[in-house]
Amino acid sequence: MKVEEFNVLYSIHKQNGIINCEDISRRTDYEISKVNNIVSELKAKKCLENGITKIGYDQLNMYKVDNAIIMAAGFGLRSLPLSRFVPKGLYEVKGEVLIERQIRQLREAGIKEIIVVVGYLKEQFQYLKEKYNVLIIENEDYYRYNNISSIYAARDYLKNSYICCSDNYFNINVFEEYVYDSYYSCKYTHDYAEEYCVTETEGNYITEIHKGGSNAWYTIGEAFFSKQFSEKFFRFLNSEYNEPTTKKMLWDDFHIRHIQDLPILLVKYSDEIVQEFDTIEDIITFDSEFVHYLDKVLAANSDVCASVPNLFEKYDDVERYNSAVTDQHTGRLHLNENTFGPSPTCLEVLKDITLRDLYEYDMATKDFLVEGLSKYFSIPEDDIYIHNGSAEVIKSVFSIALERGDCILTSNPGWSYYASLAKEKFCTVQYYDVLKDDYTYYVDVESILAMAKKYHPKLIIITSPHNPTGCKIDGKAVEVIIKENPDSLLLLDEAYWGFSEEDIDVRRLVETYTNIIISRTFSKYYGLANMRVGYGFCNAKVKHIFGLDLPLFRESSISRRMAVAALQDRDYYMEMEQKLNEAKTWFMDELNEIPSVRVFQSCANFVAVRIEHVDMQALKEALKQNGILIRLFEDRDEIVARIAIADREMMENVAKTIKGYVSK
Repeated sequence: MKVEEFNVLYSIHKQNGIINCEDISRRTDYEISKVNNIVSELKAKKCLENGITKIGYDQLNMYKVDNAIIMAAGFGLRSLPLSRFVPKGLYEVKGEVLIERQIRQLREAGIKEIIVVVGYLKEQFQYLKEKYNVLIIENEDYYRYNNISSIYAARDYLKNSYICCSDNYFNINVFEEYVYDSYYSCKYTHDYAEEYCVTETEGNYITEIHKGGSNAWYTIGEAFFSKQFSEKFFRFLNSEYNEPTTKKMLWDDFHIRHIQDLPILLVKYSDEIVQEFDTIEDIITFDSEFVHYLDKVLAANSDVCASVPNLFEKYDDVERYNSAVTDQHTGRLHLNENTFGPSPTCLEVLKDITLRDLYEYDMATKDFLVEGLSKYFSIPEDDIYIHNGSAEVIKSVFSIALERGDCILTSNPGWSYYASLAKEKFCTVQYYDVLKDDYTYYVDVESILAMAKKYHPKLIIITSPHNPTGCKIDGKAVEVIIKENPDSLLLLDEAYWGFSEEDIDVRRLVETYTNIIISRTFSKYYGLANMRVGYGFCNAKVKHIFGLDLPLFRESSISRRMAVAALQDRDYYMEMEQKLNEAKTWFMDELNEIPSVRVFQSCANFVAVRIEHVDMQALKEALKQNGILIRLFEDRDEIVARIAIADREMMENVAKTIKGYVSK
């Protein structure tokens, strides 16, 4: 039967057998003349007389939908935490359970046999058997294989079958009692989407589908398999299912594998017809009342979660330090990254990477990065250690050195990471002063000595250059602090080493004293923040102690090769440093011309900026609107901005925005 004949015959069936050409025209969108011709042809074939004949129904019944298979086995990872307690198909949206709404629509369309494939929280679906007389099939592999396993679980029911997703919400009933040919329902997206996008069609048939696309129709999960399509699909599936790659597939991927042998029509749906819900936010956008359902379910299950063992109760009031998150890739002046980037030779390292670099542990007798650092700084290899970034070096020091009840001494203002780590160890935190005059911050050494004498800290932390002010401490002062506190460990955090002249003889300090440990990183000066390479210096006599908390295996050899490449390209970093200092000097001079603004001298790749009579939080938001991110810190009764230095063009943009805001 031709598709036009089917459409006319099915239209008459839906009109209770009444042959009304105007109504048929309206339903099929065919011209009246075309409808008249088709009706005449159907009468000639004895499919029609006063209504549909037995011959007509024999023809039509070839296209009668046998059943619907609703896939409801999945976990719903993107709708956590709700999916921990309720399968996605059982969410209540606009007062209806999603899968129940779909079952009712299928029933209204005349589809009597409905198969629900369950897996995750399968027991919650059991009530559907009694309420709707559906057949429940268990997919025992739902947790380890993809949804092709649900199709396989229901393989014996593949005929003229709807394939449905339990969490789709159809605003109107799209299901039919008779369907002419296999189809896949699709929606359109202008924006890029990580969906299965239809990239080629022949007529209305899909001939190519790719993952990801824009300005394209993409599949939404609801499909119809004709009996012929099902038979072919099953033959392919039955012969290939036990292949490891097949079981991990979505059924979409399996279909794509055989798309030339399994033609399928493209059926277009708009948002007015169907809603897809990937996340809880998607549902709330569609149904604002869903938030009440969410709260109710979470409250009802608040005591269902596994109880926390008593040994963890001590951490109830401990908060983890979190870095500032952002998806932005420009204007990131809040993380003190080296926006000038690393030496290009670091990227050259990737050209020589082999598979062996990925699957082998680096178990070489000597660490080539330690050798490189030893040559560069003229420090014995026994005094050098490597870790995944200086933050991890610092955490290891805290882990080894501190016990419950110990005290640490750190700066105010300062990096709150130190205090956070101390609280994780149930230690107390005391603060020494970092003061300022008209143009410069400085470490108050007398404050350190006085506070150390009073509190006897197990750990004294000095950051130089200091974060967030950019000031430095000289080597003589460091040595005084070491000598006067022989029972304290001094942690000298030099994350911002390299951006100014070095005035601490670290080799002499670590060779002379066993109560100092120095941490550095390749993240800042060398611009390798995402490679996570940190290093440090300490006396060889205590290195093995700190080594107790180092990773069992070395850091990635790829990262360490990049670090060596950076060490070797002195010319690049001298040029980078010059550009950075020129941009910093210009920025400071430009803003310091404004009477109410003070940009303080800095030995790092950032500056501290104080602005009088201005809401600093509002200024931060104004800069953010211009694509510029900064950090604020509290300096006693003032809020001060910390702004990383980028190239001249970016700093001009920052200065312009600040000037415009201050002049309001």
